[in-house]
Parts: sequence; C-alpha cells; structure tokens
Amino acid sequence: MGQDCCSWEGVHCDNLTGNIVGLQLRGPYPWSDESYFFKDDSDYLQLQYLHYLQLGGEISPSLLQLQHLNYLDLSCNFFNGTSIPSFIGQFKELRYLNLSYSYFGGLIPANFGNLSSLHTLDLSYNDGVYVDDPAHQWLSHLISLQHLGMSGLPFFSNSSSSLFLALNKLPSIKEIRLSDCWFESIPLFIPHLNFSSLSILDLSYNSINLSVPYFLFNLKSLQYLDISYNYFDNIGGHDYEWLSNLTSLQHLDMSGVNLSSISSSLFLTLSKLPSINELHLSGCEIEKLPFSIPHLNFSSLSVLDLSYNHINFSGISWLFNIKSLQSLDLSQNELHHRTTTMVPSLKVSATYYITNDYKSQPSEISIPESMGSLCSLQTLDSKSLSIYKRLAELEGVFSGCLKNSLTHLHLSSTELKGDIPDWIGEIKNLKLLDLSRNSFSGSVPSSLASLSFLEELLLFDNQLTGTLPKEFGNLAQLAYLDLSSNQLTGTLPKEFGNIAQLGYLDLSYNQLSGAISEEPFTHLGNLKTLDMSSNSLVFNVSANWVPPFLLSELRIRSCLVGPEFPTWLQTQHKLETLDMSQNRISSTMPDWLWNLTTRNLFDLDLSFNQIQGMIPKFLTFTRMRKLDLSSNLFSGPLPNLHMKSPTFSSIDLSNNSFSVFLNGCVK
Repeated sequence: MGQDCCSWEGVHCDNLTGNIVGLQLRGPYPWSDESYFFKDDSDYLQLQYLHYLQLGGEISPSLLQLQHLNYLDLSCNFFNGTSIPSFIGQFKELRYLNLSYSYFGGLIPANFGNLSSLHTLDLSYNDGVYVDDPAHQWLSHLISLQHLGMSGLPFFSNSSSSLFLALNKLPSIKEIRLSDCWFESIPLFIPHLNFSSLSILDLSYNSINLSVPYFLFNLKSLQYLDISYNYFDNIGGHDYEWLSNLTSLQHLDMSGVNLSSISSSLFLTLSKLPSINELHLSGCEIEKLPFSIPHLNFSSLSVLDLSYNHINFSGISWLFNIKSLQSLDLSQNELHHRTTTMVPSLKVSATYYITNDYKSQPSEISIPESMGSLCSLQTLDSKSLSIYKRLAELEGVFSGCLKNSLTHLHLSSTELKGDIPDWIGEIKNLKLLDLSRNSFSGSVPSSLASLSFLEELLLFDNQLTGTLPKEFGNLAQLAYLDLSSNQLTGTLPKEFGNIAQLGYLDLSYNQLSGAISEEPFTHLGNLKTLDMSSNSLVFNVSANWVPPFLLSELRIRSCLVGPEFPTWLQTQHKLETLDMSQNRISSTMPDWLWNLTTRNLFDLDLSFNQIQGMIPKFLTFTRMRKLDLSSNLFSGPLPNLHMKSPTFSSIDLSNNSFSVFLNGCVK
C-alpha cells in the first residue's frame, strides 16, 4: 500500500503538519441503519457474509502513538464481545468517537471521563456493554459533549435517575439517544434543570410505565422528541399542556402509546405548536379525531402518520385541509376494537410484536374528495384500508392539484375492484404505484405507460387478464415491476427489452405462454431478479447467447427450458438463488454448474426434472442454505457433501437412483 499512510482509505491527516488526525474505519454492517429490515431470506444470508469486510480481533495499544487523533470511527465492525479498550480514554484531543454496532462487551471504561474534548460519543447497540457506575460520574465529566448515543445498552431502574442527573450537568448537550435501554422509569423532576441546548431526545422502545416526566415540560429548545413504544399511564395529563410548552418542537413520535381515550384533545394541543413538521402516531389505539379544530395552525406540518389505528376519516375536513402535508399515512386503520399486547424486543431491530383480538368485522372507510386539494402531498399510504369501491369511483379524490403532486401512492389491500381506470396514467409525477392485493379485473391499461417517472409498479395478487402492454417498453425509469399472481396471457413483449433501468421483474403465477427469445432482454443490463415461475413459457435462446445482465435470483419453475441445461447460465457467476424445477431437463448436469453451485448459491432447486449422471463424490458448499435435487435420475453412490455454510438448513436427494453399499452388496 506504500509508505504514505495519509493516502490510505479511512486515514485522514492534517494538511499542514501531516499528523494523522482521523481514522474512519466504519464497517459495512447494515444494522447501523435502525430502519433496516430484511426484505427476504436472501438479504439475511448476504448479511452473514459481510463479516469478512469487518474489522475484528484485538485493538493494539500502539494506536496511542497517534497523539493528535481527534476522530475515531470503528462502528459497524465485529469485535466479538471483547472489552472496549480503556486506552482510548487517553486520547486527550479526541472530539468524535463512534463504537456503535461493533459487538463490544464489558464495562464502559471509567477513564472515558477524561475525554474532556469529546463532542460526539456513540456506543449504541453493543451487545454486552454495560455500566458499572450507578452515579455515572464518568459521563458528567464530558463537559464538551454535544451528541450522545447509548441506545440498546441496558440501564436498570436503580441507575436511570442518576443517569439523567449526570446528563443534566453537561452544559453543551444537544442530542441524547437512549432508545431500547430497558428503562422502566425515569425521574419525574430534575432539580436545577440545565438542558438549555437540548434539541434531540429519543426515549423510544423502553418500558417506561409511569408518568410523563415533568422536566420535559420545560425543554424550550427541544426540536425532536421520540417517546414511542412506552407505557406512559398519564400521557394526557394536564390536558396535554406540557406539549404546548415545547414551542420549538418539530418532530414528535408517540407511536405505540395508548391514546384511545384522549386523542381529540391531543390534536387540539398539537395544532398550537408553531413549528411542528413531523407527527408520528402509529398504533396509538386512536378511535376518533375531532371533527373540527378551531384556528387550525398546522402550517408547517409535512409528515403525518396515523397508521394502525381505528379511525374513520369521513367528515374530518381539517385533516384534508393541511396544505403543507407532503406525506400522509392512513394505512391499516380498521373500524373495530382490538386488544393489543406489546412486547419490546431488546435486539438491535427494536421490534414490537403485536397480537390483535378483533371483535367485529371491518367497516367501510370513506376518503373525502377534499383530499384532492392537498397540493403539496407527495406520498399517500392508504394500504389495508377497507375502501370497498371501484377505483373508478375515487376519481374525484385524485383530481385537482393532488394529481400533479403525488409521487408515491400505496393502495394495496384496500378491497378495490373493477378495472384500473385510465386516469391513473394522468398522475404524471408518480414514482411508485402499489395496487397489489386487490380484486382488480380487466387488462393492464397501457395508459400506465404515460407515467414517465415511474420507478416501481406493483400489481400482484389481482385478477388481471389480457396481455402485457408492449407500451411498458417506454417506461425508461422503471426499476421494479411485479405483475405476479394474476391471469395474464400471451408472452413477454420484445419491447420490454427497452426498460434499461429494470432490476426486478416478477411475472410468476400467471398464464403466460409461447416462446421467449433474447429480444425482451436486449438492454436489461441492470436486471438482478427474474421470476417467471409457474407459467408455460418456452425459453428459445441461442446456445451462444451472452445476456447483458448478471442475475442474483432466477426463478423459472415450470417453464420449458430443457432438454439441455441453458449454456448462458455459465455467465451468471453472481447467482444466489436458482429455481429450475420442473423444467424438463434430461441431460447430465455439467461441471460448470457444479462449480457455480458450490461457490455462490444460497438456494438451488432442480427438482422434478430428469437429470442424469452422478453427483461428484466430494462437494463442498460454502454458502448453501437449501439444496433440492429430488425427483431426478441421478445415479451412482450417494455423494459426500460437505456443508460448511453456517446457514445450511436442508438437503433433499429423494426419488433418485442412487446406489447404497451395505456389507459389500449394492442396494
């Protein structure tokens, strides 16, 4: 790498002195994003193989030679429970220290209190790290600290009060994040309150089951407050006047807090906050909103989340007159009561599990046409609302200036039916359209091809018929297309080969038939997932075809591919999932496919073919999770399969013609 360490990636030097002043050695671990959730098993499996990109082992004290270090980021690595090095407390000039998501363990070193120049300290989500100082003296000595992250670390009840008293001594503290810290209570009062600069406070995903702390009432500089998923027993105390004192508040999240009895008065108070920009009230057991709010003052509100409640939005005119709204989430509102049990997870994802006991059938929810006047609204999420209408009847809702502002429209699982009307194609700025899991019938309208900015189109789980519109070839920005589980017929139009940005294509579980040549894939260089399973398509490509794409997932179950293995698969060296079951393949499995199988694949399904020959005597699988070679014509001795993959779960070799040797006899 050469001797000039200042040119190394992650090493930062002072331009004048040449001294190393920063080490930015952050790993690739996606847990660093608290909003990260696995989309499927493949995502989880990929996660398992990121460890080789992470730092680990013992951190050498020789690091102390970097006497001028002021920035150290070791986050998102894997130190496997080793203790946080105490010598870090000797870096007198350190201003930024991030050790989050790195699997450190043991005590927080007491000499961290010597880091008097520290502005940012993040120790969040290190399994096994704990505090052995009930008074938190080390913390109160960080007189320059502005940003503190300790989410996911256990603070038990006997030390929570002293923690906040220690934090109150920090004269410059601006940000405190203590999500998922096992708090059952926090102090109601703090003598000589000193949080004059505090702008961000996150106490979410704890088990706080007492009153809202009174010290919150006086945080005039607070801009961001997250108290979601706690068990406050008098959240509505003082008629919410404590909220009206937070005159600088811009972001409020009380999701998961039971607001069933006093939600109307809450909104009257919230409307008095002059700067409120984001309001998250998901899963709050809200049953009704006030029909009117005198002197409505939500002039700055841009994000409103009312999902997972029991609200009927009919007749609530003020909600659809908040002209500043850019994102409105009304999803999962059901007009019946339920009992809810919430169990907080102490894992990194901080997920709550909710069980519902529904006592009545859902009722129809009406969305007023006045929504069409929300001229700034870009995202509307109405999924799982029981609308029970034909989409054509909602034309008035999606008229007016809303038609020009919307970029993301979620109408999944809303009991909509009938044809997809052509006026959908007039919502000209749409980037995402989700009409999945409804009862739409008729054809896929070619008018959707007018949505020139469309990036994601989800129409799966409907009753759509007819052929695939060749006009979709004009959707230059389309990256994600899911038309699975419909009743579509015909074949894949050659014009689909022009959708250059397409990365995900799912046409599975339709009634498609006919031959597929190379043409529909001509310019699909970005394609990563192709699923055409459970159709009657015939792959008719030349033996020397080299696809423009490198797939990570290919599913073509029940399509006609055989009798030979397609030679173009040799080019797909990034494949992780391959399903070629029921493909009428009757040849011998080639060596290049065995190599592909042992090197990259997580899931391989070649079942229900007529594949012949012997499985190599020794095969070592380093990444395999599921291997299914059942119902073929494999012969010879049972192979000696070495499963070195940590995620391996199943192998199926049944219904073949293997030979088993017992006492010198072949069975």
